[in-house]
Amino acid sequence: MNRLTPGACLFVLAGGIGLAVDAQTSDPFNAVAGEIESVRIEASVQRYEPGQSVVAGALPIHTSDYGVVTVWDPANGRAHEAWDMQVFYPVPAALEFSFTYHETVGYKRGADGFLSQPDVPMESARIGASQKELWLSNPGILLAYGEAGDSREIGTDERPLEERHVRFAETDWSVRIDRDTALPVSVSVAENDPHNGRIENRIEFGDWRQVDGIPFPFRLEQSTGGQLVRREIRRSIRINPENAEALLTLAAGDLPPGDSGLHRWGWEMSHIFMKRAGGGGPVDRPQIDNVTLEMIGDGVFLVPGTHNSLVIVGPDGLALVDAPWYPERSRTLLAMLAERWPDRPVRYLILSHHHIDHTGGLRPVVESGATVVSSEKNAPYFREIFESTMDRSVRMVEVGESADLPDTGRDIQVYEVVTSHAEGMIAAFVPDEKLLFNADLFSPNRPLQFSLWFDELMNAIDFHGIDVEKHVGGHGLGVAAHPVDTSGHSMRVLRLVESSSD
Repeated sequence: MNRLTPGACLFVLAGGIGLAVDAQTSDPFNAVAGEIESVRIEASVQRYEPGQSVVAGALPIHTSDYGVVTVWDPANGRAHEAWDMQVFYPVPAALEFSFTYHETVGYKRGADGFLSQPDVPMESARIGASQKELWLSNPGILLAYGEAGDSREIGTDERPLEERHVRFAETDWSVRIDRDTALPVSVSVAENDPHNGRIENRIEFGDWRQVDGIPFPFRLEQSTGGQLVRREIRRSIRINPENAEALLTLAAGDLPPGDSGLHRWGWEMSHIFMKRAGGGGPVDRPQIDNVTLEMIGDGVFLVPGTHNSLVIVGPDGLALVDAPWYPERSRTLLAMLAERWPDRPVRYLILSHHHIDHTGGLRPVVESGATVVSSEKNAPYFREIFESTMDRSVRMVEVGESADLPDTGRDIQVYEVVTSHAEGMIAAFVPDEKLLFNADLFSPNRPLQFSLWFDELMNAIDFHGIDVEKHVGGHGLGVAAHPVDTSGHSMRVLRLVESSSD
């Protein structure tokens, strides 16, 4: 395997990460590239997810705490991570797993999520995201290996700062440096985001200590779009640990080839993948190879996946309920719908709630011209997204207690569901099929349910007097009859944990 040396440049696979080393680095880090063959970092981490807040745009949910031991060989794109994780949200779970990866291929031991398969090859997108977070989290190593660009003085007399632009791995990084100490204060990078188009991914550093003469931060706080997503306290750091090579060894010949395109996709959107991983529900593929239409009623189709959506066919057009992961999946679905019903455009995109796992694919559907249907409580949140990222106006239907949607030529109704899971939840109802679609509150034919959310959905059905005979959900399989027989379900009350800003 090729090793990077100061003044050299290596590009990993076509479309992969381009690693550049510039011999001209800042003084505290001028020995990094030559002295660090590997580094071992033991840390305690708290994860938060803004995209799962109870109120749109409000405090992030505290999703997990974990300890992680990372051994990293930055010059060769190799790493080993061992996680001991306690997930609080959305499904309480204790997880132990490890990753070993080289450039675009890797292997996972153990299960890193409540639905994930143990002991399988890593997805290339997750490897890209993990590598991006390592570089973002270690500014001294980034400065040593990156190509220095222009810089400017910022800050005040009390806090003199220099903002330095660094080019590394075909990516532009902004490093803010304290001019008194020559130590980085923060690193930020712009990344792709399903809702906002581009978003700032930033880590701020503190508690700098010398490790074998090289400075490392021992306290990190990460934010995306200004919202907290990670806090990390490093317990120990060792340079060139003795057992590094044994941990980093990977029998790559036994693994499928890496996908450089997916690797880059994960790199460019690392904050999304790592936040999902921090909730024990990683979704590391664009899910374009499993888009199917499952007929569950006359002109009603479930689009199954890790997250489901629903297609309602009327004589004058279609309605789509929810647009889950990712924009690529929505584009694939839109192409399929246009081929099957070329004279029936998607008239409505009904968004059950604001959580990003059910709305991460909204942009292509909105750009196609669909009218967005959301709760009046969530409409300002979505409207701000559209106005800040799109150059066209977006039609919206804001739902109070209920609304009728006439433009498909078929009766479609939408009802408010008051739930502790998310403010502004709505459910879509097809009266001629007596079929109700909900997200998260009840997942048909899935053993695990959440009793509080289930009861809230049933209460809403009774309150509105909805004549339901069939349920379909944003999770689960197929259709369940109403009233629901819960005898075969593991009904659990979900523990909701909200973070604080202090």
